[in-house]
Amino acid sequence: MKVVTIGELLVDWIAVNRSASWQEPHTFIRSLGGNSANVALGLARLGGDVRLVAKVGADLHGNYLLQCFDGVDVDTAFVFQTDKFPTAQCYILTDDGGENLFFNWPRPNACHQLTVDEFDPAMFVDAFCLHATGISLTVEPRDLFIIKAIREARQAGLLVSFDAGFPTGEGERAQKLVREAMSLAHLLKVNLPELIYWLVPTIEPVALASILENPGEPANLDVLKEFCRQFHQKAGSRILLCTLGAYGSIVTGADFQIFAPPHKLEAVAGVGAGDAYVAAVLHCLTRTKKGPEIIADLDSMDWLAHASFANAAGALATRTVSASEGLPSLDEVESLLAVSGNNRGEIPT
Repeated sequence: MKVVTIGELLVDWIAVNRSASWQEPHTFIRSLGGNSANVALGLARLGGDVRLVAKVGADLHGNYLLQCFDGVDVDTAFVFQTDKFPTAQCYILTDDGGENLFFNWPRPNACHQLTVDEFDPAMFVDAFCLHATGISLTVEPRDLFIIKAIREARQAGLLVSFDAGFPTGEGERAQKLVREAMSLAHLLKVNLPELIYWLVPTIEPVALASILENPGEPANLDVLKEFCRQFHQKAGSRILLCTLGAYGSIVTGADFQIFAPPHKLEAVAGVGAGDAYVAAVLHCLTRTKKGPEIIADLDSMDWLAHASFANAAGALATRTVSASEGLPSLDEVESLLAVSGNNRGEIPT
């Protein structure tokens, strides 16, 4: 039950001290980064079988990233190296309010250079699922490689998982591709800001301010559930996963909706929690030993268990400054679930 993740593989440089100014940090931690790479590593830490498809430079940073997978069960046969472009790097600040600021450098870089000509159906051999992200659809020529892979995976009968993470300000080309990817996905994941981004024309500013201030307040949670229903219908996916950070997550299907509360841990940073959540959900699905039809077979209680498991993985991922270093093992997730006891969410009706 192999999962294929495609798109982002880069070096993260994470500021040790909190700051909102690029002039202040002097000390950075280097780590493996990128949405798809984090999901791949997260799955491997949970015991999953995963293949990563990406591109890095034939330089010291690219070699470092490949070495990060030494001793980890991630198939990197389709991680291409090029001597024409440098490895992508991302500098990350966290301000006093916990908001992350990103600066990607250089542009263009190797991570952007996956081309349609490099697509190979062998990437899908023994695969159960393809996972991709909206970030990967914002840059040419990689965007056409990613959307082709999603189309081909859907046609080949794979489960398609898509994280609609998407920076604001992107052009119509990128938005069109993201909308298509959402419609092709069986499993669609968004966080709260992304949910608001895609629904913002229909939301009153006053209501939005109240929700963002305290998403966990019962009345606001009810509104968010309704937003999720609207977006689920609009996007066209089978299952919508909406993560609320420290407030839990909502899973919406055609005929059910559940809320899974958070597992409380003292967070060091929030980078990577969403990727850990996605990896955990995909881990739960691969353990069923079924193909994409598993989506139709799962009921609300199944999704409540999967979301609780994923919430635990996301919480554990916040223990470290580095997104990839905090990705938990299966034993760590199960230990947190055991400590949490009956904190498994509301019983669906």
